[in-house]
Amino acid sequence: MKILGEKSLSSKVKVGLEVLFVIIALLDIVIFATIGNIVLSESKDIVFKNYLSEIVLITIISVVLCLTGLVALYIIYQFIKIFKNLKQNKLFENENTKYLNKIALFSIIISVLYLIILIGISITLNKSLQFSQLDAILIKVIIGVFFMGFLVFGIGIKILNEIYKKAIEYKEENELTV
Repeated sequence: MKILGEKSLSSKVKVGLEVLFVIIALLDIVIFATIGNIVLSESKDIVFKNYLSEIVLITIISVVLCLTGLVALYIIYQFIKIFKNLKQNKLFENENTKYLNKIALFSIIISVLYLIILIGISITLNKSLQFSQLDAILIKVIIGVFFMGFLVFGIGIKILNEIYKKAIEYKEENELTV
């Protein structure tokens, strides 16, 4: 099977990324609508039950979680651009390094957002929500894994981008000497 060009593996991956982009976009819309609905329905009870801080904290965590989805959409969009270039046999282009740089930066941004969520969840689970100790630890571990995963991914893509830049330099030097 061909890796690059029309009807290749890279063109199929591009289609898969486009489908994933649409699915995540729809999920973000549903989550934002759900958060809005919950906040509006709970706002009536805030005055009577006096748990404003809990609602605000849960809302902030939810919004930050949705922001990770939006940032993930942007990362997927950058990958779609890279695979579009691969489909057109544009391998060693400076354009691809710009996309990789954005992917690295936004992966690190997602990791910071997950760190914020981890801190917020730790405060919320310890203060107000009724979870067993095991459930609380499991939630924190899962979010911590996402934090570390995106951090390592972002740093790895940044390193890969630097290697890619060197390959472009060598390619340009080689073209000048020929």
